[in-house]
Amino acid sequence: MSSFMRFSICASYFTLSTVKAKSSFPLEVGEVVTIKATYSPFSASVDFGLIAPDNLFYGLNTKNGSFDEAIEVTQRGNYVLAVRNNSSQTIHVSGHVNY
Repeated sequence: MSSFMRFSICASYFTLSTVKAKSSFPLEVGEVVTIKATYSPFSASVDFGLIAPDNLFYGLNTKNGSFDEAIEVTQRGNYVLAVRNNSSQTIHVSGHVNY
């Protein structure tokens, strides 16, 4: 069964600050999570990814204002969507996650 979650974030944090979703979702080894998002300003460097059950952030970087990637999970457990702002600018993010 596939699930869907929308998100919208205003991340006015300094370099390497991470914003986490308020809720987690359970996944099994081998399941794939697709994250599709846009953000502004487009010039910002942003990491989109998941915080895994081991409490580590597994993310991919983009620098062009959009993100459309799939992440296959390697651990069983609860995952949390996370967005890391690598710039010193305020960013506004919106998108959705399929899992």
